Amino acid sequence: MAAVMSLSTASVVKAPLGLSSKRTNAVCLPKRSMRAGRTTQVTKAFSDVNMTICAANATMLFLGRFAFLPYQRAQVEKAGMPVQNGISHAEAGDALAEEAAFIGKSKDPAGFSLIDVMAWGSLGHALGFALLATQSNGYSPW
Repeated sequence: MAAVMSLSTASVVKAPLGLSSKRTNAVCLPKRSMRAGRTTQVTKAFSDVNMTICAANATMLFLGRFAFLPYQRAQVEKAGMPVQNGISHAEAGDALAEEAAFIGKSKDPAGFSLIDVMAWGSLGHALGFALLATQSNGYSPW
């Protein structure tokens, strides 16, 4: 009787997770096919949301490059470099006060740099998201 008891308890012990036998997996599988419950989702490359964000980005980049860049550059030149006791920090010997030359360089004739693209692009995204948020609330600005 003891041999029968130990044999039956040994067959009841389950395998650890990840080491289950094929017999255990076969019992756990559902009767229906796994593909029967799946739904398909169609992704559109030119949805209304994508077109709104793209149009807002293009608008803000255009305005930044052709409308506001001369004004912004004139204001920076008018303000000049920061000074203390009548001399700038770079003239006083502070090497870390100089602007990084590689960031501001651009092959654009007007000097529209990477920083300008990122700044005006972020404003374009903000404008696009604001348009989408107001449109989803039922308000149409046009």
